[in-house]
Amino acid sequence: MNTLLAILFVLFPSEDKIEIKDAWMRPSSEKMATALYFIIENKSETADTLFQVDSDLAERVEIHETYSEGEMMGMRKVNFIVIEGKSSFELKPGAHHIMLMKLKKNINDGDKGEFILHFKQAGEINITATAKMPK
Repeated sequence: MNTLLAILFVLFPSEDKIEIKDAWMRPSSEKMATALYFIIENKSETADTLFQVDSDLAERVEIHETYSEGEMMGMRKVNFIVIEGKSSFELKPGAHHIMLMKLKKNINDGDKGEFILHFKQAGEINITATAKMPK
């Protein structure tokens, strides 16, 4: 059976045009907020757009960016992130990230969470992120 699967993968390579790597989130407490980070690799020639993220971990999930205007820094909601063809986009601390607001439970170091990423071209992609403190 394993040999048959290996042959099928060689003859019919995966059509995944978007790959998600290194998904992680910060530990946090119930009713508080946390952030989700990951790398999006777009293997296609065409740009794709992440426009929504869903999770049962929080009451609200939004795409955010960190900004700086003069001496002020803050975070604000953005409606989407465009990932150009044949490129990658990293969501990381101090930059773009996914905010989980009003957590429904504690998220402790090592806990796992499920997320659904919605892309215009690639459709829905399910990922699992592990809670850990940043390095």
